[in-house]
Amino acid sequence: MSDAPAAEDGGPFEEQRQIYELLSQETRHLVLQYILGHPAHLPSLDEFAYLIPKNKAAIRDQLQVLEDADVIACYEHPPNERTRGLPSQFYGLTEHGVDVLSEYNYLRGLPVARALYDNTRLSEKVQRHLNAPRPALPPSVGRSLTIGEEPTDFDRVESYIRERQGGVPSTDDQVLLAKAFFEAEIGPDHEGIKRTDLLDEFGVELEHRAETVLDNLVDTGLLEATKPPGPDIFAISERIDEIVNGRVTEEARENLDGLVAHIDDELQSIELDDGAAEISGSETVASEPSVALADGAGRTIRSILASEFGVAPERVVEHLRSGDPIDRLNAAVEAIDSSEEVASSEEYGRIVFLSQAYRYRLTERAMELQ
Repeated sequence: MSDAPAAEDGGPFEEQRQIYELLSQETRHLVLQYILGHPAHLPSLDEFAYLIPKNKAAIRDQLQVLEDADVIACYEHPPNERTRGLPSQFYGLTEHGVDVLSEYNYLRGLPVARALYDNTRLSEKVQRHLNAPRPALPPSVGRSLTIGEEPTDFDRVESYIRERQGGVPSTDDQVLLAKAFFEAEIGPDHEGIKRTDLLDEFGVELEHRAETVLDNLVDTGLLEATKPPGPDIFAISERIDEIVNGRVTEEARENLDGLVAHIDDELQSIELDDGAAEISGSETVASEPSVALADGAGRTIRSILASEFGVAPERVVEHLRSGDPIDRLNAAVEAIDSSEEVASSEEYGRIVFLSQAYRYRLTERAMELQ
């Protein structure tokens, strides 16, 4: 008996004979049974090799015969190529394959095939392959292989997540969050929702970090992370609480002007701390036109910045005016805010750079599963 069905057109009886020959060959028959019984209906070659008492070369040959007959296809998942020990190629039925198996009553055996698979002891490697992320089967194929009543609404999505992420600790959170996306109708045409907003927006509580759960759902292909049009980085001035893209340097210099004015307003002569006095070369005390902003601590903004930048107090303003104005400003404000002895003024603040936040929404694949 040939491994491949005859190509001649000999009428319906010849066609039936060819299909019978295709499906009944021992290795091919086992391949189809294990595809039907597999939780995701997408075994890897190593899973087949563990379950079928044949070498990989023999199994691969029969997989090719079934592929040539359009009964199965090789479904690839490129992201797995970046992870050592995970398969990136899986074998599952095509729409034509489902039609053939349905016509010859193979699909009636789905519950039994699944029960046998679930009760098979797997090696650590095969279990890892079983839990590996996988691509999605065509929706019509996935629906045809559902055991029991036809799932409705979110059931197929939940099954999809659990079959692919069953070994991931955040699986329950993934199901919960995916359902919230569907209920909020944040689909492919939606602008998406930011990670920082979604918990309040959805009113859900997660056991794992939202960032982790979102990344897991992106890996399954159910969510996509997008950025709206516009710059990737926003420069924000704390002084005016506005975006200052395009005029960052000018805004930094205006903030420095406010800081210098604040320093000049310190009118009271005080004793410098040991660090600033040592830097200035004074013996124990140095006078400067300043106001002690702390309650009797004797520290001024000038002396704090002198210590921060490692310059003499009288050279603080000169130092602030030199170099990159953004770096000088942010370092100075950080030093002032870190001190418990002085308070900053509303006339200056940091220039903060924030990345454009990702927004998350359901993918077309997710909508097809629904």
